[in-house]
Amino acid sequence: MKEKKTGKDSGRLLHADRRLEDGKSAGDKSVGRRHANGRHAVRVSKFLQVTVLAAGVLGMSAASQSMTEISEKEQPLWQVWSAEECDAGLTVETVGENLILQKKAKLTADSEEGKDFRAMYAGDGNHTDETLRWSSQNDWENNDHWLMADFGEPVSIGAVRIYWERTNAKSYALEYSQDKENWQQASVFEEAPEQKEQQIVLNEPVEAQYFRLHVTDVLKEESDLSLYYQNVSVQELEVYGQLEDCFVVETPVIEAGSRRTLELPTVPEPYSISFGGADYDVLVNMDGKITDTIADTQVELGFILEKDGEMQELPGIQTKIPASERVEVDGEREEVPEALSAVTLPKGFTAMEWKPGGASTGAAHSDWTTRFIRVVYRDEELERTAQLFATELSGQLLQDVSVEKLADTEKPTEGDIVLDFRKAVGDGKEWTQTLGDEGYELNLEAESPGVISISARTRRGVRWGCVALGQLWEESEGQLPAGVLRDYPAWSVRGFGIDVGRRPVSLELLYRIAEELSKHQMNTLQIHLNDNQIISQSDYDGTKEGARQLYAGFRLESDVRNKAGQSITSQDLYYSKEEFAQFIEDAAVMGVEVVPEIDTPAHSLALTKVFPKLGLSGDPESVDQLDLSNPAAQKLAETIWSEYLIESDAFSGTGTVHIGMDEYFGNQKAFVDYMKALSDYVAEAAPEKTIRMWGSLSKTGQDYSGLSRKIQLQVWDTDWTDPQEMYDAGFSIINSLSSSLYLIPGGGYDRLDLDFLEKKWQPNVFETQERTWELPRWSSRTLGACYMLWNDYASQDGNEITEDGLFERFAEPLDILARKLWK
Repeated sequence: MKEKKTGKDSGRLLHADRRLEDGKSAGDKSVGRRHANGRHAVRVSKFLQVTVLAAGVLGMSAASQSMTEISEKEQPLWQVWSAEECDAGLTVETVGENLILQKKAKLTADSEEGKDFRAMYAGDGNHTDETLRWSSQNDWENNDHWLMADFGEPVSIGAVRIYWERTNAKSYALEYSQDKENWQQASVFEEAPEQKEQQIVLNEPVEAQYFRLHVTDVLKEESDLSLYYQNVSVQELEVYGQLEDCFVVETPVIEAGSRRTLELPTVPEPYSISFGGADYDVLVNMDGKITDTIADTQVELGFILEKDGEMQELPGIQTKIPASERVEVDGEREEVPEALSAVTLPKGFTAMEWKPGGASTGAAHSDWTTRFIRVVYRDEELERTAQLFATELSGQLLQDVSVEKLADTEKPTEGDIVLDFRKAVGDGKEWTQTLGDEGYELNLEAESPGVISISARTRRGVRWGCVALGQLWEESEGQLPAGVLRDYPAWSVRGFGIDVGRRPVSLELLYRIAEELSKHQMNTLQIHLNDNQIISQSDYDGTKEGARQLYAGFRLESDVRNKAGQSITSQDLYYSKEEFAQFIEDAAVMGVEVVPEIDTPAHSLALTKVFPKLGLSGDPESVDQLDLSNPAAQKLAETIWSEYLIESDAFSGTGTVHIGMDEYFGNQKAFVDYMKALSDYVAEAAPEKTIRMWGSLSKTGQDYSGLSRKIQLQVWDTDWTDPQEMYDAGFSIINSLSSSLYLIPGGGYDRLDLDFLEKKWQPNVFETQERTWELPRWSSRTLGACYMLWNDYASQDGNEITEDGLFERFAEPLDILARKLWK
């Protein structure tokens, strides 16, 4: 959870985005890692990672990654240069091949800071890896520096893109020449670039064999440290012949009515366009079918351009889905009349769709504070949901709320809250997946006087409807508005995770956390079941034997033992398989999916204590890592998973399991092979379950094309996994970025930054000191977020951190994150 100690103060953790230490940024790359080891950090110099998109984003075949020589450059035949909003939709500009990536092209520079920052790295096709860049000499007396492309023959140049590593160039120009002696200026700049990505379109294309970025002066400011870094640094220089095409992708217009289908925008030949998805997929499914809506609703639509076998995603386009039906007045269809539209939801409560109107006396609101209330249901599957809701209402209203099962022909009566599954409508078939897996509909006396109904497609959806009704009740003080509302989440993963390996955490606390998550419509509780003290930051005698004596926990009962009979199960506190299975079942009634995580091949001291021959040899700080060169290590992991997936019902009630896979410092090829082997094993043992793992693939530098794209990647550090790279490769992404979503009670991440979360944070944005990644909201592979609590420390200021203290830290940001993950 933290970087490995390599110096006197390197064990300290700071809020990464917003603090500086020793004149260096304390960003995501330098702190906030769960165990980041500077000695094992991979720096690619001679070789370069190239990701080749083998097919498009939808139905994408596995992208392949390989280590290849710089001279072997892969690039798309064309790409989107810009896609900007306009009144009609998006103005799209495209370019052809990057001339610098052609075989004859070479990059040179006036100077280089060192062999790790050579000119050729600014033309390697990788603009995201800050270790692959050109930097000039850091010379206070000479600010004149250039980066030059030699194309081997005259070419036409019309557009340039610069990815600056640092925007300190104060005066610079783009220059061209036929002979490297006589230079002409194509474009001149007398101010520093505003953004790290700078796009430049020349007024007229120029013909030249040589082209350079020429900087003549740099900033000298202490505030941004440019006074101390006088060199010029460029991540990537891209040069194109010209803007090839410019056209508008118009915003789709959706009419009122039922059984609607999205009409694709038109694009000029030879381009084609396809639908990529919607931020609310319950509104528009992947076939383009639009759900019936009871009110006007905003949606973001995503589209994908294709030409010559290459696909490019476009930014999302906002449009309105009008209500399927309009109220009929005087034989004409019109908007909701003013008298009805005045019936609003109370301030502080929102829903995606709201249609006012009551079935009784026409009253706008109904007083439920004096009514006898009972919760009723028909389907046996909803019995426990009804009981849970009745218990919550009893506490909220300070009155007994009864629970009863209605017979099939029995009608609800005044004061009833009916829980039911949504039935087929119209001709017996729903046009789309109305409400989805988690959406719900609240009918507030709109059909039957004195009766409220909560309906959904799933038990979880009904549960969220119950939670919403409780919130609506509180906001309106029991004066419930009459009408129908529908609501559904924007993000499919809305979660929290807790480390129970490094310290004992009672099952009672886990229940308490699940209950609180449920009250906020959060659907995921990740339980990190095994871990150990961070060896490098612990007091021990420096030997492997001493390291093995450090604390390690495996918190779930296991039958796995060594030949001496020693168990991997923690003896100070563990959950039996039966009670953990019951916890999973009970949490599901609350709408919360428990995601059990068994973390290997690193963080595995609980295993290597019992099976020392399966741990890495050599460095004592690696004894908590499995030796993947030993086939018995793979077999051990499979045996553990088999115990919970095949031989018992411990994990039978959950649809998702987490296989760990972070911060392994052994052989990286063996690591990726292990990922594939174990994920394949788990998939075969439990084909109905979704598999998650920590994102570590970017840092391995290995070919990961064999990994199933059904695996969901949890991104905690952009050095270990570049979120855009993984998204482009076809994986689904969960945001658990350490700098914004990590809690370490007693450590530098003792509390989350609530101001940052409220004002800036978004589930699809990964922001670090170095750069910001933004994945598309509309994509079904941008899943949401899961904030994490890691128990690295047992005390703060000499006082033990209690379970109440853990709960307090968990609960503090919950409301903010829950709101942003639902909407």
